[in-house]
Amino acid sequence: MDYNQASKEDLLNIYKSSKIYYQEYFLIKNNNIYKITIKNIDNEIIIRCKNYQIILNIIDLSSLTKIKFDKIIKAYEYITNIFEENKVIIKDIIPNKVMNLLFKIKNELEIDIMLFYNKANNFIINEINKLNKDINNLKDENNKIKKELVILREFHYNKSPKDMKYISDLTNDSYVNLGSNNTFTVFKSINDILYLIYSNKNKSIICYDLNQQKKVTEIKNAHKQFITNFRYYFDYINERNIIMSISCEDNNLRLWDIKNWECIVNIKNVYNFGYLFSGCFLVEKNIPYIVTSNCNNYGNSGVINIFDFHGNKIKEINNSNEETIFINTYYDEITSKNYILTCNNGYVKSYDYNKNELYRKYYDNSNGDHNSLIIKNDDDIIKIIESCCDGNIRIWNFHSGLLLNKIKVNDGRLISICLWNNSYLYVGCSDKTIKLIELKNELVIKSLSGHNNSILTIKKLIHPRYGKCLLSQGWENDHIKLWINKDE
Repeated sequence: MDYNQASKEDLLNIYKSSKIYYQEYFLIKNNNIYKITIKNIDNEIIIRCKNYQIILNIIDLSSLTKIKFDKIIKAYEYITNIFEENKVIIKDIIPNKVMNLLFKIKNELEIDIMLFYNKANNFIINEINKLNKDINNLKDENNKIKKELVILREFHYNKSPKDMKYISDLTNDSYVNLGSNNTFTVFKSINDILYLIYSNKNKSIICYDLNQQKKVTEIKNAHKQFITNFRYYFDYINERNIIMSISCEDNNLRLWDIKNWECIVNIKNVYNFGYLFSGCFLVEKNIPYIVTSNCNNYGNSGVINIFDFHGNKIKEINNSNEETIFINTYYDEITSKNYILTCNNGYVKSYDYNKNELYRKYYDNSNGDHNSLIIKNDDDIIKIIESCCDGNIRIWNFHSGLLLNKIKVNDGRLISICLWNNSYLYVGCSDKTIKLIELKNELVIKSLSGHNNSILTIKKLIHPRYGKCLLSQGWENDHIKLWINKDE
């Protein structure tokens, strides 16, 4: 493998292709902590805690749950989902003898499983030895992946972003008529092709192969009005790549399966008032949903809508009549909760998805719209980094709502932001430049010029030829540009 051009996704794909899946959970009982591991090795699911284990296949699990599984991965996801929902209860533990697990599924069906360990039973001992051998093989595979990740991480972190240079326009027809973020998206497909998705004046969706550096598909008149936003989602259940496209002015949202560019979801008139301004995906209990935001200068605004993948509206969350310019989601692994985050004309906010209520409001007497945000895990503190029209980057404590840092970038409007190596931040500005910020010292250390208008979107990627680089797009006819390190 060429580590200079490999990505974390590449290594994860290697891991997945081995048909070995591994999850760990920690449960507490009587002040003791028990580690439970769930593994999927080829065609078996193994649940193990200390000296206790149970091996299940699709037939075994189907008979227990009364649910038919056609693939072992679906059964594996079903089991891990039960653990993640905190619906596993340890009923009884007798050291070196038996562990009793109670699976409570959807608060209706209960499954009682006893996991035995008996030194006198040669069959079980042989099974345990076999399991240990499989686990050792799994550990070897994990260690191999970890070593590759270390090499890849060293490559990423040692690459200085200070020497980035503009190399070329990737497009000559891209066009955006609205100042929003995610005007294009980049992803790697199942067959290992790096794709760029963007739109033009003909309201087309264009699929560009970054490996071959050429267009491969153009869906003409994909919307009635100009396309303003794209988002990408990989559907693990059906193993397909999905693109979300949004047209702000025609108020429509569509989902596309890129295998044959079939429109699988078409949601018309998402809002009765104002504009459909931004959208994203949210996954709850392994089920994907669509989240949208509203922008309306005349009131009746601020509603967050949630749809399923059939286009049905599931629910809405009131956003206090504010224009929501950008929306995103965040899953907190510690609290096992989904949150919706919004950049509004007055505040940055987070919402508890399950409670349908405001979680935190982030406010610092800012003068101007908030345009974009990202989540950064830093020293066990979850941070929000957001850009604002008053020329400042603000960094907030996600859970407390406290302002941690404020970095003055310039006097213009800040729009898109992109984290680089967890230590640097790229910022797209209305003065046609991209600013590089060193987060540790809170300093602007470099300014990149090359665009003819405000920079709306910045994304990093691992290019098959140039390694780690940037793509950026400005407003209107300002095309998508490629930035690489000078030493490439």
